[in-house]
Amino acid sequence: MTARRNQSGVTLLELLITLAILSIIAAFAVPSLNSLVTRSAHQSNQMDLLGIINLARTTAIMESTNVTLCPLDENGKCSKDWSLDLVAFRDPKRARQLVDSSQVIRVLQAKNNGKLKGNAGIRSYFGFRPSGAAREAIGNIIWCPNSNDPRDAFQIRINMGGRPMVAKDTNEHEIVKGADGRAISCS
Repeated sequence: MTARRNQSGVTLLELLITLAILSIIAAFAVPSLNSLVTRSAHQSNQMDLLGIINLARTTAIMESTNVTLCPLDENGKCSKDWSLDLVAFRDPKRARQLVDSSQVIRVLQAKNNGKLKGNAGIRSYFGFRPSGAAREAIGNIIWCPNSNDPRDAFQIRINMGGRPMVAKDTNEHEIVKGADGRAISCS
């Protein structure tokens, strides 16, 4: 009688079949994963931006003071460079400059997964009065992902009452309509 040995392991053929199946699954999963990451960045940035706008407006009302929301340059002045950190600060004299760091309400750090573009007419800021109104600084802020794909972008409009509103895709072409009624652009 010959002794039979128990062998454990897999054959080369079994290993190749397993790898082929995993490769097929991965090919379908990667695009879905990229879409999930993009949607997550979109939603996270939108919530952060809505949060700082609402906090600026609420602080203006609750403390009966002027509040400015803008990107600040190295001198603490409002800048048109929306790639900088976005800062909400008490601005009682409406100077559009941070002179005392204790007046900072919140800082929204610049993101590396996209870029902001503020559109407040000729101004580089959004200002909220003690009533919560944003009379002289209405406009919108657009966020575009690094891919510059406008289907993944969003726009938040700030009306005269100081209320933010997220723009919607009105004709289901996957691109949000801007305040002017045209599809927003990330170029």
